[in-house]
Amino acid sequence: EHLLFLGTAKFPKENEYSAYLQDHSGWSNAYTDSENTNYHFEVDAPAFEGAIDRFAQFFIAPLFDPSCTDRELKAVDSEHKKNLQADAWRLQQVDAELAAPEHPYHKFGTGSSETLKDRVSEDGQTVIPTRDRVMAFYKEYYSANLMRVALVGPQSLDTLESWLTTYFSPIP
Repeated sequence: EHLLFLGTAKFPKENEYSAYLQDHSGWSNAYTDSENTNYHFEVDAPAFEGAIDRFAQFFIAPLFDPSCTDRELKAVDSEHKKNLQADAWRLQQVDAELAAPEHPYHKFGTGSSETLKDRVSEDGQTVIPTRDRVMAFYKEYYSANLMRVALVGPQSLDTLESWLTTYFSPIP
């Protein structure tokens, strides 16, 4: 999920979003659980519209820069290795292993260098780069009909609704 934070067509500079939030007393985070991915941020009220514009671009035209992709894959693998020692994570893995084999919960739920590396096509003839797989996943699942967004701020409801329409309606 953090790959989206690293640049878009409208805001191509890596970490533009994070820098904007930090410059305006803000922060952001994201997490993926077994059923969804959640992105959230906080920023000073006067900078809210600019943050919304930058945030919405993640779902309109992310860059998925190859150098960033490789770096983020290493971060995911590092997080996976850290989790191997966490009792709560290990208990969840036992629970998943006990689930019905055909149920999605039974599948491996995080990423590692082994699961995220480039793949060879089923015919064995073509290497499918991880970045291409990420982009295919993005195109399939990052669609307006599968998303929910909530804007919470001191602005009027009319203003928030206008920003929502302006910045999020271009999402495919």
